[in-house]
Amino acid sequence: MNGVPRIVAVILAGSSPKENDPLAEHTLGRPKGLLPIAGRPMIAYVVAALAGSRYIRSIIVVGLPPEDRPPLPVPVTHLPAHGDLFSNAEAGIAHAIAAHPDLDGVVVSSADIPLITPEIVDRFIEDCLNTDHDVYYGIVERSVMEGRFPASRRSYVHLREGDFAGGDMILVRPGAMLANRDLWRQVANARKSALSQARILGGIWPVLKLLTRRMSLAEAERQASRALNVRGRAVICRDPEVGMDVDKPFQLDIVRAELEGRRDG
Repeated sequence: MNGVPRIVAVILAGSSPKENDPLAEHTLGRPKGLLPIAGRPMIAYVVAALAGSRYIRSIIVVGLPPEDRPPLPVPVTHLPAHGDLFSNAEAGIAHAIAAHPDLDGVVVSSADIPLITPEIVDRFIEDCLNTDHDVYYGIVERSVMEGRFPASRRSYVHLREGDFAGGDMILVRPGAMLANRDLWRQVANARKSALSQARILGGIWPVLKLLTRRMSLAEAERQASRALNVRGRAVICRDPEVGMDVDKPFQLDIVRAELEGRRDG
């Protein structure tokens, strides 16, 4: 690609843990991205990292109601919640493309990966755009994740090449999510279960191959690409912070200790 890629970031911030969620006693019914960490809401760290990237033109935050929109490090565009995770992502991507018709891509991030930095965002975008695909999904190899965050207790997909945790950033080219919207929604809603996603995308055979660790990363990419009618690629991230999301109280403790240490340092 010639020149500096033109990217808009979309942060999905509308998730509020349910009563039986491990974080419910911390969020008290409010969006998870508002959890306070070292004097700032968690989403503020994500916004700062994206805003500091040399590639990000602007930031869209989807899902925060007007009464729950805290001061952020830079101006952002707020969109209301549009329903489930896929609908929020779709709304954010559509808004980004309408506002910037010359975009090269949209980075979609969760609001609960506060340990990312501008340098990490830049590396992710560069690693994605060195090939010509439609959708790029960040993953982190187990030794990289546990070497940096040994107590993170992530969930891993077991492939021939090794064990991989899902990251919380993807990069989407304009137009990539227009086909097979219902299937995209099913996959997004099953994001916590690789086996459920495999069943949705290919039936029982991919599930059996995953269970027996006979599926390769390339085969998983082909299976997803065929089902979703896109050219998809899994991007093995060098930075485990991409996968250090906050789903449980002990993971909140990990990122709080890290960010408080940065502040004190």
